[in-house]
Amino acid sequence: MVLNKLMDDAAQWAGPHIIDLADGKVIWSSVDVFETAFKAHFCVVDDKKAALTKLVKLCKASHKLGMVKDYTASFNAIAVRTPLSDKDKRAHYVDGLLYKIQNEFAVMAHKIDTLKKAQKVALRIDQQLAEHVEAMPKTKGWGRCGKQVAADQHRSEERSCFNCSEKGHIQRNCKKPPRGQQAATSTATPPNPTPSSNPSTSDELVALHSQLKELSNHIAVVSLAKKKEGF
Repeated sequence: MVLNKLMDDAAQWAGPHIIDLADGKVIWSSVDVFETAFKAHFCVVDDKKAALTKLVKLCKASHKLGMVKDYTASFNAIAVRTPLSDKDKRAHYVDGLLYKIQNEFAVMAHKIDTLKKAQKVALRIDQQLAEHVEAMPKTKGWGRCGKQVAADQHRSEERSCFNCSEKGHIQRNCKKPPRGQQAATSTATPPNPTPSSNPSTSDELVALHSQLKELSNHIAVVSLAKKKEGF
């Protein structure tokens, strides 16, 4: 018999029917009727599992502000095919909302205990937030900021440095020493030259000293000779 070969969930489903057949009861008049009953049970179960998977995926997806109405419609179309209770559906629904809306749920004084209430509140908050964003003045702060930076850069290129008088930068960005130090450096007295330590100069000095000594000795001899001659 086909029922005895079924396994897992199908075997559990067929168990009571096998007992009825053993008692002589006629459950299905033909194979076609059995096939219809089998598909009616297990196809519905598979559809519920697929719907639940799809619902979880929907709730995990990111949703933009002002799109709660579309999210709610998609949620209800899938949730009706799942075996979830109203409480579980509400929990899944809230998890799929924007954090801004979830935060509003957290601070509300009254309790939102049904899916219908949660959807009603979410739609109202989403509309209020969307209207608030729409009412905010449309500014082009980034554009003005970019133009301001470009203008500042252009003015900086036209300026002359107070310190070195060169263009393209200002005094605080100047890499040259302060003006006072530059003046002190330019007017400073050059250092006295130190005697040369060249060996040729030293030799000349020694030779000159020797010549002077010889000349002194010669003068002394001449002077002594004149004294002896009676001059």
